[in-house]
Amino acid sequence: MDKHRSILFIKILSVAALITLGVIVVGSIKVKNEIAPASGLSESKIEVQAVEEENLDIPSPDGTYTLALKNGRELNGIVTQIFFITSESSATPIKIFEKDSNEDSRIVIPENTFSPDNKFVFLKFKDLGKTRYIVLRTDGKDIKEDTKSVEIESLFSEAHPDFVITDVTGWGANGLIVVNTDDVNGKIGPSWWFDLSNFSFIRLTTRFN
Repeated sequence: MDKHRSILFIKILSVAALITLGVIVVGSIKVKNEIAPASGLSESKIEVQAVEEENLDIPSPDGTYTLALKNGRELNGIVTQIFFITSESSATPIKIFEKDSNEDSRIVIPENTFSPDNKFVFLKFKDLGKTRYIVLRTDGKDIKEDTKSVEIESLFSEAHPDFVITDVTGWGANGLIVVNTDDVNGKIGPSWWFDLSNFSFIRLTTRFN
């Protein structure tokens, strides 16, 4: 009789142990399933961020043209800058230029960006420790063959290595941009016209400040 009771007691203990083990396994699976989605959501929030956008509109002096800049800030710090032109004759924006810039090389729009006839705009940005100045057509066409923009500083330093550009102040006339320079020793140099008809520099007798 005692032997039968011992066998029965052992069976009961075995069943209880199996039930307890099953409860533990099911519970661990449930906890795992609950944790995994939460972890996935956290990673998603870290990796995906909304792009910040910034818009800027600059009208021409006579108000007939507008230069629009759209900045889109990406997660890695690179800003895609897109420039558009609208006019009274055409409200449809014309995309004239696009550039990926970091924080230190963003293009900025000078106050006197438009040429007097509204056919050109000039922009500036920092690059490799120098200030670069680029000129674009407002109709979106190439300013040179297969080239949307012309960059003043590089052309000038190649043509006149004894001088350095200190500033590009704006427009002297239609198709002429005023460029101020110093000589390579830091002495105040002459002003020049950058002639868009042939992309050359004309030295002036008058210094424009």
